Amino acid sequence: MIAIVDYGMGNLGSVEKALKHIGSDCIITSDADELYNASGVILPGVGSFAPAMDELQSRDLVMPLIDIANSGKPFLGICLGMQLMLEGSEENSLERRETKGVVSGLGIIPGFVRRFPDNGLKVPQMGWNKLVNVTGRLLTEGDYVYFVHSYFCQPGNSADIAAMTDYGIKYCSSFERDNIFGMQFHPEKSGEAGLGILKKFVAETKK
Repeated sequence: MIAIVDYGMGNLGSVEKALKHIGSDCIITSDADELYNASGVILPGVGSFAPAMDELQSRDLVMPLIDIANSGKPFLGICLGMQLMLEGSEENSLERRETKGVVSGLGIIPGFVRRFPDNGLKVPQMGWNKLVNVTGRLLTEGDYVYFVHSYFCQPGNSADIAAMTDYGIKYCSSFERDNIFGMQFHPEKSGEAGLGILKKFVAETKK
């Protein structure tokens, strides 16, 4: 059973529908015990970084998610969920008056979330783009997948980068470390390529 984390900001229905389409049992939950007992956990996300962290904290989900990431259980962060797995984000830092310029995240993967520079391209990046320099075991070189985001992940360790994408700059569109996977794009909205990625994640939960 795969648990989809409900913290009030995720694209829950689409993720659930995609998992059921590929024949995977899943549950949407904010219950820590159900997360601990799941075979794999998906942290989706749509929205802003600071409110998302507020929701995780208010639901007492921060430590369970960190525990799960450290347990060896397959753990996938999607879009904002991927960003939350890093140490912090520039998003919302000004309105929160953060002295260090970032709002703190889960700190599961070293690195920070940055805003796209002003390079003449529309922000947010919205639409299909290509995965390149792929090293992640769930991904395929050259696959086109669907993105909607204004900020991108900048892992502190280049060995964690599982794929790159070019949008004015070449940035990390996926990271991977052992049981931990992050995807800036939405596999649940990425057609056959995305379903294939989710199938590989489900396979990780059965090892």
